[in-house]
Amino acid sequence: MSERTRKVESQIKEIVGVEVASLSDPRVHGLVTVTGVRVSPDLAQATVFYSVLDGGSPDAAEEAREGLQSAAGRIQATVGSETRMRRTPRLRFEPDPTVERARRIEDALREVRDAEG
Repeated sequence: MSERTRKVESQIKEIVGVEVASLSDPRVHGLVTVTGVRVSPDLAQATVFYSVLDGGSPDAAEEAREGLQSAAGRIQATVGSETRMRRTPRLRFEPDPTVERARRIEDALREVRDAEG
């Protein structure tokens, strides 16, 4: 990955994080944290990874995705104006898979501890 790509990802993550925190949508407000951004090599698309502080509820994760997608145009416009890129990447929101993986590992460790004790 090039240094330019890393910088773009970092900028987008920061801008989207601020925008998400300011959303008044109850599906998103206070529950969502931007955890990372991956841009395509041509910088045309950006996948924004997020986690939901919901205690593991699948409904909250899906509601957050809907809220983020409904605000994607506004967030993308802010990214475009603050980065001054020629073409603003199209934003796509995806739950961060590392959060779910960590949750599964914690559950497995808990089961092992319970079985031993």
